[in-house]
Amino acid sequence: YSQLIKQENLRMKKQVENVLNMSKLERNEMKLFLKTANVRQLIKDIAASFRLIVEERGGKITEKLDAEKYTFKVDEFHLSNALVNLLDNANKYSPEHPDITITTRNEGNYYVVEIADKGMGMAAENRNKIFEKFFREETGNIHNVKGQGLGLSYVKKIVELHHGQILVDSIKDKGSTFTIKLPMNV
Repeated sequence: YSQLIKQENLRMKKQVENVLNMSKLERNEMKLFLKTANVRQLIKDIAASFRLIVEERGGKITEKLDAEKYTFKVDEFHLSNALVNLLDNANKYSPEHPDITITTRNEGNYYVVEIADKGMGMAAENRNKIFEKFFREETGNIHNVKGQGLGLSYVKKIVELHHGQILVDSIKDKGSTFTIKLPMNV
């Protein structure tokens, strides 16, 4: 029971933080504190901490961190939150035994991060809506997913504040891949 209480407390804390952050973003009060960071190590640390949650469900996280350039200016706090949000969704929207892959590469002056799962995926008509505040795709009774539809909106805003872009490729019942492209010369 203590583990369940701890998980629910963390989930509630994350939801409150999401609401507060979205409020700041909407009022243009959110400022990024950019500093040179090793984004590869940031991703490795996030994956390591998230691995326990995924393994608890009999799943795995695979890292393919192939980007050769990975040190550039980011807001570590907000970028970390955005990546955790994507990993959390990949876990939540996967059946038992989640299979999540984190891939990085360089494309020109961009650092590219992909988070892919083999989960529920989403309908094509919802792909553009998922970044809207409060949007949640109907999952029916097959999955009890908690949240209020703020996470992906927050992720998109943070990526845009970094002058980057986020894309989604998803097939219903096959899985989703979220791709973040961050410029390395901002």
